[in-house]
Amino acid sequence: MSTSPSQTPGAAAGDARDESLASVLVALAANSAIAVAKGIAAALTGSPALLAETLHTVADAGNEVFLYVAIRRSRRPADASHPFGYGPERYFWALLAAIGIFVVGGAVSIWDGVRALLHPTELEAFWVGVFVLLVALVLDGISRVVAVRQLRVQAARREVSLRELLRESPDPTVVTVYFEDTIDVLGALLALAALVLHRVTGSAVPDALASIVIGLLLCYLASRLTRRNRQLLTNQSVPERYVQRMRARLESEPAIDAVRRLEAVYLGPGAVLVAADVQMADGLAGAEVTAALARMRTDVAREVPAIARLYLTPVPSAGD
Repeated sequence: MSTSPSQTPGAAAGDARDESLASVLVALAANSAIAVAKGIAAALTGSPALLAETLHTVADAGNEVFLYVAIRRSRRPADASHPFGYGPERYFWALLAAIGIFVVGGAVSIWDGVRALLHPTELEAFWVGVFVLLVALVLDGISRVVAVRQLRVQAARREVSLRELLRESPDPTVVTVYFEDTIDVLGALLALAALVLHRVTGSAVPDALASIVIGLLLCYLASRLTRRNRQLLTNQSVPERYVQRMRARLESEPAIDAVRRLEAVYLGPGAVLVAADVQMADGLAGAEVTAALARMRTDVAREVPAIARLYLTPVPSAGD
């Protein structure tokens, strides 16, 4: 059974990096413009929900900067100090982005909502707030469409569903943008509803509650992204189905009788390290084993570019 690049985690790494960069830059441009507009509207209206949305969007824009740095630094080629490359840099900077979502976006929004419940404010410049939130919905929606499009391309390449890709993708950048944009749209809808309720009822409570809910959503997102990046930073193995495909690929070689052990971990979004103990076919010894293993490494590297390192160790048969 052969394993094509499209069936392997991290396949077409160069394309994936470009896709991630496009999603990050679109999100950065959208969030920078929205943050300024929301900040002005929050100052004019005095709406706690709009202030929470402003802080949320500022956090998002800052996080996109972290993600841009993550992509650029993780692209550096391997060198003497980092023989396996700089792929984990992406996980580190994405982890900082997740922490930023929690501190700036989540915790501060919750605090502002609680403060607004204790000290309600009057609503002013209602239509300015409505206009800004509608514009934010459009821009966030466009950014989310770009992220979804890139995720669907990656999901099709890996032959998995979008839900599976979001759960197991080794590229945290485009996934972070997708979740941020999703929360952005939900947050803008909540803030818009709160603004309308504040105007209709004259009560600041809906505004304050919306701010708290937005903060809780951001804290949940931050915890999810933090957990995922921690898994990737600690050498998480690739999904079992890919391990089984690689095992089958190796066992299809005439020179290999069996694969006794096979382990595969992520070195980065587009790079995987594979180590296997293989039982060689009877009759092979010395130079023949060395040549067979070298040929297999070359063949697999050509078929599956995502495998940055392949270590094959010949071991005796189970009965020896």
